[in-house]
Amino acid sequence: MMREMASSDTPRPASTALHPTGGFLTGFTHSLQPYIGCRFGCAYCYVRESNVHRFFNGGFAWGEYAFPRQGVDEKLAQELACYQRKGQLDSLSIFCSSSTDPYQGAEREWELTRRCLQAFVERPPGLLVVQTRGPLVRRDFDLLAALGRRCWLSMTLETDRDEVRRALTPRCPSVHQRVQTIRAARDAGLNVQVAVSPCLPYSTVDEFGSLLAELGQRVVVDSYISGDGQGGKRTARTAIPAEYARLGWGAWQGEEAARALYRWLHQRMGEQAGWSQAGFTHLADRQSTGQSIHQ
Repeated sequence: MMREMASSDTPRPASTALHPTGGFLTGFTHSLQPYIGCRFGCAYCYVRESNVHRFFNGGFAWGEYAFPRQGVDEKLAQELACYQRKGQLDSLSIFCSSSTDPYQGAEREWELTRRCLQAFVERPPGLLVVQTRGPLVRRDFDLLAALGRRCWLSMTLETDRDEVRRALTPRCPSVHQRVQTIRAARDAGLNVQVAVSPCLPYSTVDEFGSLLAELGQRVVVDSYISGDGQGGKRTARTAIPAEYARLGWGAWQGEEAARALYRWLHQRMGEQAGWSQAGFTHLADRQSTGQSIHQ
């Protein structure tokens, strides 16, 4: 029997599944959000400054709600069937998710992400990128593997220092949990991208860089300034400036450490190391031009 839910978890009927992209994700044709809101509540998350939060928060603060989009899997199946009838499935490049994590705690009960993956397995798009920091994704390795070359798991790992993770993202899985999940994904034969987004204070370039190069076939490095879509303006309205000052981490706007990490990776991985928006859209750009997404 399903537990009685708090109002901050109340399901919202999904009117559509796939939404056309733009802005930072230009290059992908659509995004997919199985949930509205995200209980990970990262201090740096700029979604709290977006219309998604302002219009759909139900009166709750960012990080305090996750509304399941009930029926999103059924809507997705219908929409994919329509694209299939038109012969357009291969032209789809889908990012899941752009403003909420598809493997936050609510997924254990609702399994909306898993059911959406099942719909994708029945009608595979040209490209699906699943973006998460949740080790729960291991439950669905079978479905990601079934999608084969069309699917990439993109796992967020902003730092190799867990004390940094605890300071800014205390509700998120530990660095160790995520590293183990990424290694398990590689062992399962999945296509794996590591997203250092945003790049937080880390140990050393050599240490963090070596770990990232070992973990991912691709690595994307991002910063607050390059990555929040408004040159850092949205990040400036979050808790980040105050937290960096409190913790003595220097100027939060600085990109030097992130750029140094990207250069280290690029020297060793070539174009499989990406920077910010161009790095995130690389796979979609290659897919749209008919190039292999493994190069």
